[in-house]
Amino acid sequence: MNIVAGGDSFVYGSELKDCVRGYSHSTFPALLAKGHRYVCTAWPGIGNDAIARRVIKECYIHDIHHSHDLFVIVNWTFPGRYEFRFNYDTGQRTGHWYAITPWTAEQDFTKEIAHSQRKHIEHAEARGMGKFADTFYRHVGGDYWDVYHSLKEIVHLQNFLRANKIPYMFTCADNSILYNQIIRDASERLLKRCDDNINSLVKQIQDNQDNWFWFSEGEMGPRGFYQWAMENKYPSGETHPLEEAHEVAYQLMKDKFDELVEKSIQ
Repeated sequence: MNIVAGGDSFVYGSELKDCVRGYSHSTFPALLAKGHRYVCTAWPGIGNDAIARRVIKECYIHDIHHSHDLFVIVNWTFPGRYEFRFNYDTGQRTGHWYAITPWTAEQDFTKEIAHSQRKHIEHAEARGMGKFADTFYRHVGGDYWDVYHSLKEIVHLQNFLRANKIPYMFTCADNSILYNQIIRDASERLLKRCDDNINSLVKQIQDNQDNWFWFSEGEMGPRGFYQWAMENKYPSGETHPLEEAHEVAYQLMKDKFDELVEKSIQ
């Protein structure tokens, strides 16, 4: 099969030993794809909108009309990251496209900032994206819009894959997209959102939970890869879980992956 992986730096493999001139083959999606053709569309620092866009683009490159040998694995990232297409070249490899995070608007260099983030901030400031990011997060970005925007992108890709009969498995780095407002009672977990716009998106995702993999259950709901790795104290670099966490994640996910692949073949 052709395995297409989407995500951010966790799927790209930042800080893993073999991540030198391209994406790593030691991440959990790459390990799941062993024996298959593997294409990684992930890129460090991108948001969920870019993840969906890049996966769809790769599916079209493969030719979605011959999708019987395609399988998509996506590790959704933190809400609050966005990608915009600017009217000018941003100086990045993506040309006009540029991903921003709350760090892009950061101007207080007295804080402890990772080297990679500092370079990103300086580049954004020099090219004009820093001022744009500051305005965006001041007036638009925030808890509601961050979650709503991410949910839309998940539903967008989910519906694209289902419409084109492309099998897939979703997981996430952090569960805050779906589980950041949890109310528990004695017997079940109820997800409460602030309005019907978000509720409708959550329902569309929950109706397809068979295609999701969650890590161990925590006090605040099922865990994403990054949460799980940090809570279980797997070795990490500056900001990323290292090879051991990916290997254990692969072992945990393998049965689910095999099940979904087998189902797609049938």
